[in-house]
Amino acid sequence: MKIIPFDPETCKDAQAELTKALADASAAYYGGGISKMSDMEFDRRLEALSMMEQKSGFAYENSPNVRVGADIVTVLEKSAHEQTALSLDKVKYKDREDLVSWLSGRDGVLSWKMDGLTVVLTYDGGTLTKAVTRGNGTEGSVITHNARYFLGLPITIPYQGHLVLRGECTMTNEEFERINALSDGIYENARNLASATIQMLDSNESRKREIRFAAFKLVVPEPEETFLRLEQERFAWLKEQGFSMVRYAVVNPGNILDTIEEWKQDISRNASPTDGLVLSFDDQVYAQQLGATGHHPRGSIAMKWTDETVESVLREIEWSVGKTGVITPVAIFDTVRLGLGSNVSRASLHNLSIMKQMPSLDGEGTCVCGIGSRVRVYMANMIIPQVHSCTEGTLILPDCCPVCGGEVKVLNRNGIETLLCLNPDCSAKHIKRIAAFASKDGMNIEGLSESRIEYLISGGYLHSEADFYTMKDRPEQMEKLSKEDGWGEKSVTNMLDAIERSRDTTLARFIFALSIPLAGHDLARKLSSFFHGSIDEFLSFMENPAEEDLASEDGIGPVKAKNVADWCRNVTQNPDAWERFRGLVRQLHFPAPDAENGQKETGASLQGMTFVITGAVHEYKNRDEFKASVEARGGKVAGSVSGKTNYLINNDTASTSGKNRKAQELGIPILSEDAFIQMFGK
Repeated sequence: MKIIPFDPETCKDAQAELTKALADASAAYYGGGISKMSDMEFDRRLEALSMMEQKSGFAYENSPNVRVGADIVTVLEKSAHEQTALSLDKVKYKDREDLVSWLSGRDGVLSWKMDGLTVVLTYDGGTLTKAVTRGNGTEGSVITHNARYFLGLPITIPYQGHLVLRGECTMTNEEFERINALSDGIYENARNLASATIQMLDSNESRKREIRFAAFKLVVPEPEETFLRLEQERFAWLKEQGFSMVRYAVVNPGNILDTIEEWKQDISRNASPTDGLVLSFDDQVYAQQLGATGHHPRGSIAMKWTDETVESVLREIEWSVGKTGVITPVAIFDTVRLGLGSNVSRASLHNLSIMKQMPSLDGEGTCVCGIGSRVRVYMANMIIPQVHSCTEGTLILPDCCPVCGGEVKVLNRNGIETLLCLNPDCSAKHIKRIAAFASKDGMNIEGLSESRIEYLISGGYLHSEADFYTMKDRPEQMEKLSKEDGWGEKSVTNMLDAIERSRDTTLARFIFALSIPLAGHDLARKLSSFFHGSIDEFLSFMENPAEEDLASEDGIGPVKAKNVADWCRNVTQNPDAWERFRGLVRQLHFPAPDAENGQKETGASLQGMTFVITGAVHEYKNRDEFKASVEARGGKVAGSVSGKTNYLINNDTASTSGKNRKAQELGIPILSEDAFIQMFGK
């Protein structure tokens, strides 16, 4: 097929317009931008473009059928790939029987197709030398500075030769919800947010977001007749080197369909998003002999879950207010049955821009999605309800916040319109803020979901965060609560016990629980260090915020310093709020200054040391708190054991787990939690 240049000034035909639309959507997909096109819509339009190109006999140079990915982020250094990172040919789930004939009687290796950003890693002499995004398949952007902090990606490996591999970088759904809440909810899915994070210029910022790496392809060394010939051997060998791997299984024509059905049931249990499966020939020498087309290798093929669509009618739009005040539209439609047998009647519409530019039901242009629209809905990756297309409907924006009745405003950020509640005292914000305070990453009051907190607030049991710690002093109210539907005496007792346990906290955890703008785990730890772990120093700062001093602290800077100072002023300049805050502090137990950092009192600095923590813990509340303690003292917590690991922490020191075996092979000490505390303090 002939490839011709694309000039937006002269190329105005239908093929050119469709090519440009898909190229823009592809750029958002691979570059971490905010997508305005669903995966299903992209696939439908790409199929139409392929037919146009076959009919015309040419393709424009920016066609996704010619270019695997998106334009390179030019502010990052470019690097050519040692071997072209091609895309994969695809079949749909409904055509899964084609995979039986594709195997041609041979064994294959089936693995998850993770929904993130592909990264190519290069190691020499046992050390990571380069990490590059897939980019356009030929060259990508160098992101080595960020890759060093990805979970499941070792910096050093036992193998001393030249090694190249590919893997997928993803963000868990839980991490996506946490970060997106701090970003006014502008990201549509975890894939986009992971892509944006991976390509950040400042690794100090990117490392605040948890990115997980899972290897899926060993590129170099290449397979030989006697060395790593089979794909299953190559996967096992990479795992021995310390890499996290995608889940995989050896299959054959007789069991592949049953295996697909078994894995299909696990979709909803995956921590990170997936968008299908990958099937490769187990014999990689044979796979190499098959060669490749200009677009995909012949030795592997992807299967994408069929996005079954059902038509319904949109009856109502519900406006949901988040912790930051962003008001998200939710479509309420006649119940349909989708995915794995789920009854579905609602789906997020994400933001105003998506509502105003929804693909038309007839495939021609776009429509406004609103009341009365006929909508086609589906379960993306068989998990998340989505509206695929619609007919023209009526969109009426609320003229006030649906929860508090306060003023609302349409904000336009980088071309994406969102609706925002401007009332700082909005009760919806209040509920979500208190829920964040009580969450696992906050004060860790176990068993308190957002719905339970909303119940406590609406019933008058809870008005502010400080009220948690006076509940036990209100026995009559607690007796009344125990008789409410869905509670009971045991539930109330468990809640009060969890509240009591949460009184013992650290300054870093407390600061994180306060929902200060941009104050994630990393900034909370930096602030705690700045205040020497002293709650009294923090209170003094709140009364007279020295913004300039805070801004000069390494890793904080002027923007975050201003956010913190503004938050402090908002609290202290309101006498009632300031008194409530000090009352909350009086209810909590903080360690002595610097004890939480473990340096002045114990001398147990962990600077330059790397730990891996696995299994259950008992001295710390959870592994997150253990990790925070290590990092507050200058140490690093890695996700896998490697030559860089100083200690593996596992209370089951005699375990035969993979991490224990790896540590024993490398001569790395395995410590129990008690032994760690005895050596380094808590």
